[in-house]
Amino acid sequence: MKKEAIKVIIAALLGFISSYIVMSVFKHTSLSQFELSIYLNYIFTGLFVILTVFTLSYIVRYLQIRQLTRLTVSSDDEDAIDGQVNRYYADGMMIVQISTLLSIGLASFSIIENHFGLHLILSSFFFVISSFASYYYLNLMRHIYPNRDFPKYSETNYVKKLFAASDDGERHVMLEGLIRSQSSLQLLLMGVIVVLVIYSYETGQSQIFAISLLIIALIWSNAKYFLYVRNR
Repeated sequence: MKKEAIKVIIAALLGFISSYIVMSVFKHTSLSQFELSIYLNYIFTGLFVILTVFTLSYIVRYLQIRQLTRLTVSSDDEDAIDGQVNRYYADGMMIVQISTLLSIGLASFSIIENHFGLHLILSSFFFVISSFASYYYLNLMRHIYPNRDFPKYSETNYVKKLFAASDDGERHVMLEGLIRSQSSLQLLLMGVIVVLVIYSYETGQSQIFAISLLIIALIWSNAKYFLYVRNR
Protein backbone atom coordinates (compact mmCIF):
# COMPACT_ATOMS: atom_id res chain seq x y z
CA MET A 1 0.00 0.00 0.00
CA LYS A 2 2.89 2.31 0.90
CA LYS A 3 4.62 1.55 -2.42
CA GLU A 4 1.40 2.31 -4.36
CA ALA A 5 1.06 5.66 -2.57
CA ILE A 6 4.67 6.51 -3.45
CA LYS A 7 4.01 5.60 -7.10
CA VAL A 8 0.95 7.89 -7.23
CA ILE A 9 2.93 10.76 -5.68
CA ILE A 10 5.82 10.25 -8.14
CA ALA A 11 3.36 10.08 -11.09
CA ALA A 12 1.67 13.30 -9.90
CA LEU A 13 5.05 15.06 -9.62
CA LEU A 14 6.14 13.86 -13.07
CA GLY A 15 2.80 14.99 -14.52
CA PHE A 16 3.18 18.42 -12.95
CA ILE A 17 6.80 18.79 -14.15
CA SER A 18 5.89 17.59 -17.67
CA SER A 19 2.94 19.99 -17.87
CA TYR A 20 5.11 22.87 -16.65
CA ILE A 21 7.77 22.10 -19.29
CA VAL A 22 5.16 21.78 -22.06
CA MET A 23 3.51 25.07 -21.06
CA SER A 24 6.90 26.82 -20.97
CA VAL A 25 7.74 25.53 -24.46
CA PHE A 26 4.35 26.63 -25.79
CA LYS A 27 4.77 30.12 -24.34
CA HIS A 28 8.10 30.60 -26.10
CA THR A 29 7.13 29.12 -29.46
CA SER A 30 4.39 29.82 -31.93
CA LEU A 31 2.97 26.43 -32.81
CA SER A 32 0.34 27.95 -35.04
CA GLN A 33 3.16 29.08 -37.33
CA PHE A 34 5.02 25.77 -37.18
CA GLU A 35 5.27 24.34 -40.69
CA LEU A 36 5.26 20.56 -40.32
CA SER A 37 5.49 20.09 -44.08
CA ILE A 38 9.07 21.42 -44.03
CA TYR A 39 10.19 18.51 -41.87
CA LEU A 40 7.77 15.91 -43.21
CA ASN A 41 10.21 14.28 -45.63
CA TYR A 42 12.79 13.92 -42.85
CA ILE A 43 10.16 12.37 -40.56
CA PHE A 44 9.05 9.92 -43.28
CA THR A 45 12.64 8.98 -44.13
CA GLY A 46 13.53 8.46 -40.46
CA LEU A 47 10.49 6.26 -39.86
CA PHE A 48 11.17 4.19 -42.99
CA VAL A 49 14.76 3.59 -41.83
CA ILE A 50 13.54 2.58 -38.36
CA LEU A 51 10.90 0.25 -39.85
CA THR A 52 13.48 -1.36 -42.15
CA VAL A 53 15.84 -2.00 -39.22
CA PHE A 54 12.99 -3.37 -37.09
CA THR A 55 11.79 -5.64 -39.91
CA LEU A 56 15.27 -7.12 -40.38
CA SER A 57 15.61 -7.48 -36.59
CA TYR A 58 12.46 -9.52 -36.03
CA ILE A 59 13.22 -11.70 -39.06
CA VAL A 60 16.70 -12.41 -37.66
CA ARG A 61 15.22 -13.20 -34.23
CA TYR A 62 12.69 -15.59 -35.83
CA LEU A 63 15.46 -17.43 -37.69
CA GLN A 64 17.60 -17.58 -34.53
CA ILE A 65 14.72 -19.14 -32.59
CA ARG A 66 14.13 -21.77 -35.28
CA GLN A 67 17.86 -22.52 -35.33
CA LEU A 68 18.04 -22.91 -31.54
CA THR A 69 15.00 -25.19 -31.43
CA ARG A 70 16.64 -27.53 -33.94
CA LEU A 71 19.77 -27.99 -31.77
CA THR A 72 20.32 -31.28 -29.99
CA VAL A 73 21.47 -30.40 -26.47
CA SER A 74 22.16 -32.24 -23.26
CA SER A 75 19.83 -31.95 -20.28
CA ASP A 76 22.39 -29.67 -18.58
CA ASP A 77 22.21 -27.15 -21.43
CA GLU A 78 18.47 -27.43 -21.98
CA ASP A 79 17.50 -24.73 -19.42
CA ALA A 80 20.03 -22.28 -20.86
CA ILE A 81 18.71 -22.82 -24.39
CA ASP A 82 15.10 -22.44 -23.21
CA GLY A 83 15.99 -19.16 -21.53
CA GLN A 84 17.70 -17.88 -24.67
CA VAL A 85 14.74 -18.90 -26.86
CA ASN A 86 12.29 -17.14 -24.52
CA ARG A 87 14.37 -13.94 -24.57
CA TYR A 88 14.58 -14.02 -28.37
CA TYR A 89 10.83 -14.66 -28.58
CA ALA A 90 10.06 -11.69 -26.32
CA ASP A 91 12.46 -9.50 -28.34
CA GLY A 92 10.84 -10.51 -31.62
CA MET A 93 7.25 -10.03 -30.42
CA MET A 94 8.07 -6.61 -28.95
CA ILE A 95 9.72 -5.42 -32.18
CA VAL A 96 6.84 -6.77 -34.29
CA GLN A 97 4.26 -4.91 -32.19
CA ILE A 98 6.24 -1.65 -32.33
CA SER A 99 6.64 -2.05 -36.11
CA THR A 100 2.91 -2.55 -36.56
CA LEU A 101 2.11 0.59 -34.55
CA LEU A 102 4.75 2.66 -36.36
CA SER A 103 3.47 1.55 -39.77
CA ILE A 104 -0.09 2.52 -38.73
CA GLY A 105 1.21 5.90 -37.57
CA LEU A 106 3.12 6.38 -40.82
CA ALA A 107 0.07 5.51 -42.92
CA SER A 108 -1.97 7.97 -40.85
CA PHE A 109 0.55 10.76 -41.44
CA SER A 110 0.57 9.94 -45.17
CA ILE A 111 -3.22 10.24 -45.42
CA ILE A 112 -3.48 13.38 -43.25
CA GLU A 113 -0.69 15.11 -45.20
CA ASN A 114 -2.07 13.97 -48.60
CA HIS A 115 0.91 11.76 -49.42
CA PHE A 116 -1.01 9.00 -51.20
CA GLY A 117 1.86 7.79 -53.37
CA LEU A 118 5.05 6.05 -52.33
CA HIS A 119 4.73 6.94 -48.63
CA LEU A 120 1.34 5.27 -48.27
CA ILE A 121 2.41 2.24 -50.33
CA LEU A 122 5.53 1.68 -48.23
CA SER A 123 3.73 2.16 -44.92
CA SER A 124 1.04 -0.31 -46.05
CA PHE A 125 3.80 -2.75 -47.07
CA PHE A 126 5.41 -2.59 -43.62
CA PHE A 127 2.00 -2.99 -41.96
CA VAL A 128 1.25 -6.14 -43.97
CA ILE A 129 4.70 -7.59 -43.28
CA SER A 130 4.48 -6.95 -39.53
CA SER A 131 0.93 -8.37 -39.42
CA PHE A 132 2.13 -11.62 -41.04
CA ALA A 133 5.13 -11.65 -38.69
CA SER A 134 2.81 -11.27 -35.69
CA TYR A 135 0.78 -14.26 -36.87
CA TYR A 136 3.90 -16.42 -37.36
CA TYR A 137 5.33 -15.40 -33.98
CA LEU A 138 2.08 -16.24 -32.19
CA ASN A 139 2.17 -19.71 -33.75
CA LEU A 140 5.90 -20.13 -33.06
CA MET A 141 5.29 -21.53 -29.56
CA ARG A 142 3.94 -24.69 -31.21
CA HIS A 143 7.36 -25.22 -32.84
CA ILE A 144 9.35 -24.26 -29.75
CA TYR A 145 7.41 -26.70 -27.55
CA PRO A 146 6.07 -29.38 -29.94
CA ASN A 147 5.21 -31.71 -27.04
CA ARG A 148 2.85 -29.21 -25.46
CA ASP A 149 -0.66 -28.43 -26.63
CA PHE A 150 -0.27 -24.75 -27.56
CA PRO A 151 -3.17 -23.56 -29.79
CA LYS A 152 -2.95 -22.02 -33.23
CA TYR A 153 -3.70 -18.31 -33.23
CA SER A 154 -6.59 -18.91 -35.64
CA GLU A 155 -8.35 -21.27 -33.19
CA THR A 156 -11.42 -20.07 -31.30
CA ASN A 157 -10.88 -19.27 -27.60
CA TYR A 158 -7.15 -18.80 -28.30
CA VAL A 159 -6.44 -17.02 -24.99
CA LYS A 160 -8.28 -19.63 -22.94
CA LYS A 161 -6.39 -22.49 -24.65
CA LEU A 162 -3.08 -20.64 -24.30
CA PHE A 163 -3.57 -20.33 -20.53
CA ALA A 164 -4.61 -23.97 -20.31
CA ALA A 165 -1.41 -25.06 -22.08
CA SER A 166 0.80 -22.86 -19.88
CA ASP A 167 2.11 -23.91 -16.48
CA ASP A 168 1.58 -21.95 -13.24
CA GLY A 169 4.87 -20.06 -13.55
CA GLU A 170 4.17 -18.96 -17.15
CA ARG A 171 0.64 -17.85 -16.24
CA HIS A 172 2.00 -15.82 -13.32
CA VAL A 173 4.55 -14.07 -15.56
CA MET A 174 1.93 -13.28 -18.23
CA LEU A 175 -0.60 -11.91 -15.70
CA GLU A 176 1.99 -9.84 -13.84
CA GLY A 177 3.24 -8.40 -17.14
CA LEU A 178 -0.31 -7.55 -18.27
CA ILE A 179 -1.18 -5.83 -14.97
CA ARG A 180 2.03 -3.78 -15.04
CA SER A 181 1.42 -2.88 -18.69
CA GLN A 182 -2.20 -1.84 -18.02
CA SER A 183 -1.19 0.36 -15.07
CA SER A 184 1.54 2.08 -17.10
CA LEU A 185 -0.79 2.55 -20.07
CA GLN A 186 -3.47 4.21 -17.95
CA LEU A 187 -1.01 6.68 -16.42
CA LEU A 188 0.46 7.38 -19.85
CA LEU A 189 -2.94 8.03 -21.47
CA MET A 190 -3.95 10.33 -18.60
CA GLY A 191 -0.72 12.24 -19.17
CA VAL A 192 -1.51 12.46 -22.90
CA ILE A 193 -4.95 13.89 -22.07
CA VAL A 194 -3.31 16.58 -19.90
CA VAL A 195 -0.87 17.46 -22.71
CA LEU A 196 -3.74 17.65 -25.26
CA VAL A 197 -5.71 19.95 -22.95
CA ILE A 198 -2.68 22.26 -22.61
CA TYR A 199 -2.09 22.12 -26.37
CA SER A 200 -5.73 23.05 -27.07
CA TYR A 201 -5.61 25.91 -24.57
CA GLU A 202 -2.31 27.38 -25.79
CA THR A 203 -2.85 27.03 -29.56
CA GLY A 204 -6.61 27.43 -29.84
CA GLN A 205 -6.76 24.19 -31.87
CA SER A 206 -9.33 22.05 -30.08
CA GLN A 207 -8.33 18.45 -29.45
CA ILE A 208 -11.63 17.63 -27.77
CA PHE A 209 -12.35 14.79 -30.24
CA ALA A 210 -9.05 13.04 -29.48
CA ILE A 211 -9.51 13.63 -25.73
CA SER A 212 -13.03 12.15 -25.90
CA LEU A 213 -11.75 9.03 -27.71
CA LEU A 214 -8.99 8.53 -25.14
CA ILE A 215 -11.47 8.83 -22.26
CA ILE A 216 -13.84 6.34 -23.96
CA ALA A 217 -10.93 3.92 -24.47
CA LEU A 218 -9.94 4.22 -20.79
CA ILE A 219 -13.53 3.69 -19.61
CA TRP A 220 -13.95 0.68 -21.91
CA SER A 221 -10.65 -0.89 -20.79
CA ASN A 222 -11.39 -0.47 -17.07
CA ALA A 223 -15.00 -1.59 -17.37
CA LYS A 224 -14.03 -4.72 -19.32
CA TYR A 225 -11.42 -5.71 -16.73
CA PHE A 226 -13.57 -5.14 -13.65
CA LEU A 227 -16.69 -6.72 -15.18
CA TYR A 228 -14.63 -9.79 -16.09
CA VAL A 229 -13.29 -10.04 -12.52
CA ARG A 230 -16.77 -9.39 -11.05
CA ASN A 231 -18.44 -12.12 -13.13
CA ARG A 232 -15.83 -14.81 -12.46
